Amino acid sequence: MKKILVTGGTGFIGIPLVKKLYELGYDLRLLVRKTSDISPFKDLEGIEYFIGDITDFESIQKAAEDIEVIYHLAAYTGIWAKDDKVYENINVKGTENIAQTAFENNLRLIYISSFTALGPTPEEPVSEHYEKTDEFYLNYERTKYEGKKVVQKYFEKGLNGVIFYPGIVYGPGDFNIFGEMLYDIVRGKFMGCPGDGDSMACFSYVFDLVDTLVKVLEMENIQREDFILGGENIKFDKYLCMIADIAEKKEPRHFPMSAAKFYAWLCELKSKITGKIPYITRATLDSFELNRSYSSEKAKEILDYTITPLEKGLEKTVKWYKDYIDKNGKVDDEPRIVSDVLTEINVVNS
Repeated sequence: MKKILVTGGTGFIGIPLVKKLYELGYDLRLLVRKTSDISPFKDLEGIEYFIGDITDFESIQKAAEDIEVIYHLAAYTGIWAKDDKVYENINVKGTENIAQTAFENNLRLIYISSFTALGPTPEEPVSEHYEKTDEFYLNYERTKYEGKKVVQKYFEKGLNGVIFYPGIVYGPGDFNIFGEMLYDIVRGKFMGCPGDGDSMACFSYVFDLVDTLVKVLEMENIQREDFILGGENIKFDKYLCMIADIAEKKEPRHFPMSAAKFYAWLCELKSKITGKIPYITRATLDSFELNRSYSSEKAKEILDYTITPLEKGLEKTVKWYKDYIDKNGKVDDEPRIVSDVLTEINVVNS
């Protein structure tokens, strides 16, 4: 079996991916930092942990010794950072370090990018060839686009690899920004939908992604290609109402975008004082107002990508959050973040 290096293996997508690869018998090495929480894998014997950093080229070279395939998931996904350089260092320079290492050592690279690397869209779904770069409100969006370009540059040099663009990934255990919204609806703490919620969004079930990311591993004829791994395209307001209906909560109220941006400004101000990531930012709200509608037809045709109906995926996800709340007793008023709950995640695709 192939020996695989995984970056970002302790993240939301990384955890079920690592578990799936382990179950299939692959020899795994995870690139982790000293502060990484590896407890989700405490019962998985034989996983090798290499302490390093994707921003350090030398450590990447050492981590890739005796490796055949690299899954590159590591990224800085926060909507805010104390120092904006972190986006460039991790999402662009870090990705270049991975791509260069894979190229120089003749390794296969499976790079998990983001729908944001393609840019906002019209209401109609777009394909992998689409690109819109003049409305990147977030540093994350801009640097994921630049990271994609880096990998494509190495494709032109001959790098063997695949790029994937997931939609907005949802599923059990997600406490990123969209997961926070879902969690807040389930616990009855969601503030409401800013604006009319009329923009289109594309939601991908995490286990659909993992199944395809693993499947492509043995499809060695797929080289220098990119695929959208999306899901249902739905108006954001309808998505929020679907969650509320499943969770048996009141459908979210709407409030003016101007009020939302004032609240976001207060969140940003608090972050400058505390150094903590804000719940929302004005740039994030600007980004929310844009359409994100993507087609996964290429992945369906070539990779047999299967999309779980959104309602079915949300039913499993809402159940997980309810169980999480029951297990943890009193629900906190403050939003949660990924690092608070990694040890709580034991997701099963059933």
